Amino acid sequence: MRLSAASEPYRVSERFRLTLESTILELEGGAARDERALRVLTDPDHRRRQQLLIDAQLERAFRLRELLARTIRNAETASSAVPRY
Repeated sequence: MRLSAASEPYRVSERFRLTLESTILELEGGAARDERALRVLTDPDHRRRQQLLIDAQLERAFRLRELLARTIRNAETASSAVPRY
């Protein structure tokens, strides 16, 4: 299997692209909720772990956004778009 060069985009299906976008939104939403919860935490160790969770969610979302930026939608071919009976 050939590895893709850094400048070469990844060809992905529309379904995969939508899954990436959905995952990014879930991670960013989770980080926002966790940031709001951080305000009410009083234990320093709990606050530290909560911040680590937030940082990990945002880092993962950032990496997925970078991947998404390097993708192009795989064009559907006419033969695969027409159902066969």
